[in-house]
Amino acid sequence: MTKGSLDSQTLLQQPRQAPPVRRALRILLGLVLMVYVAPVYFRVPVRVAAGSLLLMLGLIGVYSLIHIVVSRRIIAFGPCLGAAVAAGLLVTLYVAGASGLPILGHGKGQLAAATFLGISLVVAGLRAAPIFSPLDRLERKLRSKRRV
Repeated sequence: MTKGSLDSQTLLQQPRQAPPVRRALRILLGLVLMVYVAPVYFRVPVRVAAGSLLLMLGLIGVYSLIHIVVSRRIIAFGPCLGAAVAAGLLVTLYVAGASGLPILGHGKGQLAAATFLGISLVVAGLRAAPIFSPLDRLERKLRSKRRV
């Protein structure tokens, strides 16, 4: 391979990975959220903790299904619409957790959403997943201006 082909490969892969500052912030925010939420599991009744863990497993399944649908282009989502659907699902679960609903309510949904978000941010930071695309683009622009 020549140097020119390596540079073009780097440019093609670059938008798929989050810049270093955003990666570190994702990991830090995820860890802070997990440290904040972890003691709650020991203070709530076992029924609520188990329910929120089951909801979290359900979230993993739903997000995996969304990922499969989007990656196989069964339904064409743009990055903004995909982010809105993903965030909307977490917000809906969090809001429903404040209700008295049998499955989601009494804090189960809130606990599951916060735990899922914390773990997801750490995993996204470690994988360099660009889940905050507009912020990632801004950081790339600022970095490219500094190099020039």
